Amino acid sequence: MLRVPHMNWSNELAYYVTPKSGPMRPMETLLDANRALLDDLSPAIRRRPHWVAVKRLLLAAATSAEPVDIRLATDGLVRALEAEGWMTRSKMAECG
Repeated sequence: MLRVPHMNWSNELAYYVTPKSGPMRPMETLLDANRALLDDLSPAIRRRPHWVAVKRLLLAAATSAEPVDIRLATDGLVRALEAEGWMTRSKMAECG
């Protein structure tokens, strides 16, 4: 019989993540991050290597619920946001 692991999407991220620009919402839990990936990013953006890595890290964190996996997923999320330039305020936002 195939055993499906329990997913712990309600666990909080290692720290809250609030992008300064870009399309993604603030995130507090693994579920927030998963929904942001699926709902806030286009399929083309989700296929970029850094987002593929974040998806894998989030899945590992939700599966294990281990603090180290949650930290790795949170840090990976921030690295991906930084790669997109979304952890800095956009010039348009500064002017408006």
